[in-house]
Parts: sequence; structure tokens; C-alpha cells
Amino acid sequence: MGLKYWIPLALAIGVSFPASPADAQSPWDRQKGNCESVFASYQQAGLPELKYCMGLWEAYKDVGSLDDAGRAAMAPVFRRLYGEGDAETRFMAKNALSRLGFTPRAEDEKKLEAEKRLKDQPKRKRYRPHRASKHDRKAAKRIRAKAFSLYRKGDYDGALGLLAQALDLDPGNVQVLYDSACCYALIGRKSDASEYLQRLADIGTKPALKKLRRARTDKDFQGMRDDPGYKRTSGYARIKVLNGMPADDQELGEDNVYVLVELLSDPKLAYRVEDGGKDKHARDRPHIWYKEPSKLQAYVIRKLLGNPRTRLVPIDWDSKFDIIVSWADSVVVDEYGERKSRYTLTGGKLDPEKQLDQALKDQNDALSKPDQYISKADKVINSADASLNKVESVGSKVESTTRKVKGVVDKVKGMF
Repeated sequence: MGLKYWIPLALAIGVSFPASPADAQSPWDRQKGNCESVFASYQQAGLPELKYCMGLWEAYKDVGSLDDAGRAAMAPVFRRLYGEGDAETRFMAKNALSRLGFTPRAEDEKKLEAEKRLKDQPKRKRYRPHRASKHDRKAAKRIRAKAFSLYRKGDYDGALGLLAQALDLDPGNVQVLYDSACCYALIGRKSDASEYLQRLADIGTKPALKKLRRARTDKDFQGMRDDPGYKRTSGYARIKVLNGMPADDQELGEDNVYVLVELLSDPKLAYRVEDGGKDKHARDRPHIWYKEPSKLQAYVIRKLLGNPRTRLVPIDWDSKFDIIVSWADSVVVDEYGERKSRYTLTGGKLDPEKQLDQALKDQNDALSKPDQYISKADKVINSADASLNKVESVGSKVESTTRKVKGVVDKVKGMF
């Protein structure tokens, strides 16, 4: 096929050819839309919007014209996309960084390697104990009483020996499983302690899940508060709540922060919560930052807030907190001229008590069905704002067009 046929085809799907003297604008300048402002505020932008603009950047931007300062300014944008995005986003971001002469951050590479190793490990078999006979349950209860006596004397190894006998008789005994986790924690065998807590999560009954919440405040687990396995299994999280409202609406924020701290501190949820005061940045919607072991609990809190625009963002700095919540919302004015937040926790559309009951159910599901909740949380994190601004679908179209563009350009180049 001759070049005269390829050029109309390329134009039909949006390929940009070098500008003529009459049209000095670069392809990037013609196609970028508001992407430069999106890049400038990349820390606040949603991932789909950033990904969309990265697709345009990769298709149209000639990075050879950038000086060192311009290259350095763009590197954090693509590093964020690499650290927080899905596999496709990471691939594109790594290419974008390479074109600028940069690489992903070492900590992001290590995190992805750790996730890959975890994914490649044989999947843990769910604990499914058979129901014991009435006789065996009574016998296990007597043995547990002897084990508890040794536990109170500080003989944790001796107690574990008896607890193992009790579990041979009654493998689904919630109290014996919890006692075993306590003893393993006290002798420093953290992975074994987390395994026995996980067995309670596998059982998933209300008494079993109640024990998991107790493990968050039980002094026996004091030495495990920073252990990722313990946090992931028990749902333990140190949480800080901030007021992210602008100066003119700080009072609205204070009311909602107060209610949120009360809800999260409720014994039903059993989180460790601190009111952190005013956020140093004003925000127009809630933000939840989280460490990886607390991802599921961050997702539970997102549902508790009831605001579909809530952003979930990984913590990529050193913090003593596992979850940081900045409460903020858009403000509406009612018919009486009173300013109100759209998704307030202090009345209106959201009932705090109902929110709390639903959060407890969500928390139980997150503890007993972690794989399902991981999938839901990842979907929310990777498609933030998609339901509101449809950026993700536009980004997909851009990526599809980009692939077509590259294919046509390659064919055109091959004819010269």
C-alpha cells in the first residue's frame, strides 16, 4: 500500500504529523488539554486522571526538549503512578521514567518484590475444624483450665503443651485458640501467634471475631503492635484523624471529626484513635492514607464515612500511624442560607449509629474474608473518581488509540 493511503488512515485515527511552518505547535501542546495542571497537582489528582495524562505524555511529548529541572519535576509524578498503580500503570510509568533518565524509587521496587514473593508463596489452607463431641469438648475445657493455671505462673511453654492437647480434642475451641495465640506472643513467636489469630478469623463466628478485637488491646500482644501479620489479622491500627476543611469551614470539620473519632474509638470497632487537629492542607473530600497491613481497615473506614469521593492512598513515608484520615467535604448552602457538608456525620443523610453497625459488619467481613476484601479495596484504590468523572474510561480509549497510533507510525516509518 502506498504512502498516500497510509497518511489518510493515520489522520483518521488521530496520528499527529510534524508541524508545518504555519503550525508551530508541538503535538503535545495540541493534545495535552489540562494535563500540565494535573501534573502540577499530582499529589492531589486521582490515579485514573494521572494515568490518562501519562498516556498522552507518552504518545506526544518529546522529552528531548526538557532541561534537567523539567525532567526532575516530572519524575515524582511517574514515581507516584509506579508506586500506586496497577501492573499496566506501572509498566507505562517505568517507561516514562526511563525516557526522562530516572528509575522508580528503591522502596517501591522492594515493596513490589515483597508483594510478588507473597503472591508466589503457596496459599495458606483455611482452618476448618470439625465439631467435637460433647465428651471431648468437656475434656478440652478441663485441660484448658490446667493450661491457664500455668499461664498465670508465667510458664507459657508448659501452657502451650496443654493447649495443644485441648485442641486435639476440640479444634474449634475459640478460647483455646486465643490462649494459644497469647502464649506464642508472650514467648516472641510472632508468626505462630498470628497464625492462631488467623484461625479465629477463619472460623469467623461472632465469638471468634470478638476475640480478634480483644487482641487489639490485650497486653499479651504488646510486643506485636508493630508486626505486619498481627495488624493484618487482628485489624489493629493506630489511627490519626485530621480536620481537612478550609479555614472558613473549620467548625463544620470539627463537628464531623469529633463524631468520627467517637465512632472509630467505640468498643465495637476497637481502634486506637487520636484527634490530630487541623490538616496542614485544605481538602475538598476525605483522604485516607494507610500502611499496607492496614489496607482492609482503611477500606472499612472509607465505607463508614459514606462519601464516594474518599481517596485511599498508601503511606510512603515514615509514620507511627497505620491509618491517617483527613475529613473534608464539599459544602452546600440550604434554603435558609446555612452552610452544610454534603456527606456530614452529624446528621442529615448519614445516621452515625447505622454507620457504626454497618462498619462492624464490614469489619467482620474484612477479618473473616480478607481475600474478597483485598479485591474490593484494590478496585477502589485503582479506580478512584472513576464513577464521578469517567476519566478511567477515557484513559482506556486513549491507551487503545495510542497503541493504534504506534502501530500505524511504525508501518509508515517502515515505508521510508
